[in-house]
Formats: sequence, C-alpha cells, structure tokens
Amino acid sequence: MNRQKIAITGGIATGKSTVASMFSRLGAIILDADQVAREAVEPSSPCHPALRALLGPSYFDENHRLLRQKLREGIIQNPELREEVNALLHPFILSSMDEKWRDLGTKEPQRLVLFDIPLLFEIHFESHFHMILLAYVPPHVQIQRLMERDGLTHEAAEKTLSMQWPIESKRKKSHVVIDNSGSLENTWNQVRHTWKKLTGKEACEGEAGQEPGILASEGQERVPP
Repeated sequence: MNRQKIAITGGIATGKSTVASMFSRLGAIILDADQVAREAVEPSSPCHPALRALLGPSYFDENHRLLRQKLREGIIQNPELREEVNALLHPFILSSMDEKWRDLGTKEPQRLVLFDIPLLFEIHFESHFHMILLAYVPPHVQIQRLMERDGLTHEAAEKTLSMQWPIESKRKKSHVVIDNSGSLENTWNQVRHTWKKLTGKEACEGEAGQEPGILASEGQERVPP
C-alpha cells in the first residue's frame, strides 16, 4: 500500500466519527487527535510544565490536572489565550501523531491509517497531508441535527456553526467528500467505494488478523485543538 498521510475531518453534526468508525470496521487504524490532545495536557506530558507556566496554577487541581471547563471558559472570554494554548499544544499533537504513523508503517505497513482531526482546517494542518477526506452534510442539515441533538434554537445552532469553518469551504479544500446526509446505507456505500480506492481491495468488515482501532467519540466537547 502506498504510504500516504490521509486525514479525515468534518464539521459540527456532520457525523465524522460515524464515518471514521466505518473505516475502522473495515480494518483501518484511526489516529485520534482528540485523544492525543487529552494526553498532551496530562501531568506526565512534556507539554505540562509550559502549559502550567502559561495558564497559572489556578487552572489546575491539587493533582496538577488541567481544569478543562475553566480553560474552555477562559478561551471563550479571551481569544488570545486560545491562540497561545494552541501554539503550545499543536506542534506536540502533530509530532505525536506523526510518530505513531511512522511506527505503524513499520509494524503494520499494509494497514490503512487515518488521522482523525476534527478541526483540521481551523488549525491549519491541511498542508501536512496528501489527502483529506471530509464527512459532509449541508449547513441546513447541520442546523437541524444540532437543534434535535442539543435542544438548541435555530439562532443558537447557527451561532454554534459560526465557531468553525463553513462546511462548504471545507468541501472545496477536500479531496474526497463523503455525504452523510442520507441513510447509513448510503454512507456505507461511499465509505466502501473510498476504501477500495485507497487500498485497492474490496471492502470486507473485520478482515482476518485485523482488529479495528478507533478512539473517537461523537459529540464530545473538545479542548483545543
């Protein structure tokens, strides 16, 4: 298999984690940026001393663990703080994922590996990848899903969407678009087609000797990235 760096991304309520899970069921290994971001702020992380120096001790509990809710509130109130935290964490996150990707290239060179990065375009990581897959639904479907899922008003749903890049802008910059606005069967068909395009193999769930690997959780609140 040609060892290309391939990322999968999406937008709020586009079902990216659903699509990533489908690839995982076919045998892909998913490198989850959210999981690496959580590891990056742990007390044992190389980033932790610098993060504590940046934020101050009031952002950490007695066990030196980050108070995530306080950080979320802080970056909402102070956009410059978001930029400072991102500048600290993003290089570590990307290098950690690259290291895992290289290691998998040695241990399991025939496996398809996908970098699952929810805010790929927002944090300007797109130039690091040969190919970008996008889990897509039209904006009106995003709004409808947000209203149903989170109990938001139409106005609140629109405001939530405005916090990310418009999905249509992401669509223009992606190499493969998987439309997740229809049935699950329709999404599955697109994933299978993409799988064959990327691997040269027919899609078959649970290929022999391959354990699915995915860490993503749909709808989780995220600390940067």
